[in-house]
Amino acid sequence: MSEWSNRRGRHHSLGLPTGTETLQLQEAARHRRITRILEDQFELWGYTPAETPLVDYFDVYQPLLTPEGVRSTYRAMDRQGEILSVRADTTLFLAKQLGLHLSAEELPVRVWYNDQIVRAEEEHDIASNDYQQAGLELVGAPGIEADAEVLLILQDSLKALSLETAAIHLGHHRILEALTPEGITPAALRSLVRRRRPLPAEWGLSADLQELLLFIGCRKSFSRKLQEWTLPGDVRSAAEELLALTDLLPQDASPQENHPRIRIDISELASHDYYSGIAFSAYHPESTAAIARGGRYDHLLGHFGYDAPSVGFSVFTRKLPPRSLREEHRPSPSAPGQTFAERAARAQEAHERGERMHL
Repeated sequence: MSEWSNRRGRHHSLGLPTGTETLQLQEAARHRRITRILEDQFELWGYTPAETPLVDYFDVYQPLLTPEGVRSTYRAMDRQGEILSVRADTTLFLAKQLGLHLSAEELPVRVWYNDQIVRAEEEHDIASNDYQQAGLELVGAPGIEADAEVLLILQDSLKALSLETAAIHLGHHRILEALTPEGITPAALRSLVRRRRPLPAEWGLSADLQELLLFIGCRKSFSRKLQEWTLPGDVRSAAEELLALTDLLPQDASPQENHPRIRIDISELASHDYYSGIAFSAYHPESTAAIARGGRYDHLLGHFGYDAPSVGFSVFTRKLPPRSLREEHRPSPSAPGQTFAERAARAQEAHERGERMHL
């Protein structure tokens, strides 16, 4: 083996697989403060913590994964020869956990989580690496008021992180389902809409429907367009549901920008095909990718046991822009004193006052 190959092998063994990372010192401290803020917000809204396993049996989740999802899932084999899946999506793992153990008498259930996830990505595709998800799920509550609840909590959570300039883009999967032409897979239509590409003329969608699928704007503009467009009944019903939902949410513009905090965006489908209703993502001017995603999934838990309508979101805490906290971390002072006992006593007194101090 050449010297270059030896060096390359040593470098490879000292690195980390794609889709994983390690945090050091101040970076780790900042990330921990972010997650504490989010956890406190979730607790204030009456959500309780849930924990999911790091690995589970792959074949349980495979039917729910797209080909891309399968490729990005790290897999391993246990001693009995079973293929295991490393947690790449907290919502899937949590859906199994809840579907197997919930009953109608317990609903609705409000849970939050803060989990590390691992995905096998291309080395150049750093925008896809989520690493850590902190989020919540409202299980057993149908309707737009439940949707509005999780969106309101997301707004409050972003505000608590000093991300008031973030905008939430809101779409609806039922619109896409209703407009999928015969003989065309829903995935093909979703792919074009997500990339905001023109749809083939042979699909037979009217100019109004094409304009609808490309719409991004505020509630007022969308309402005006709905009065002009000729739409099928099921499409109009889902579109009007988006309007009714935005009526329940604060619509004020962000303080630094003259843009609405909620934007109706029919191309917004979040990132998972198991969503069945609204889908949304939060974007910030200083981030290159979505900092949060979520949506309604009314049929996911039924794959594992008891079915229940559900809606939730995840904040990608490692994608938040650097200025996502009002106060930066400050080093703790050292305790005064000549002896260890004196320094320890001063530190304990400071701790009782809620102040940071080290020996």
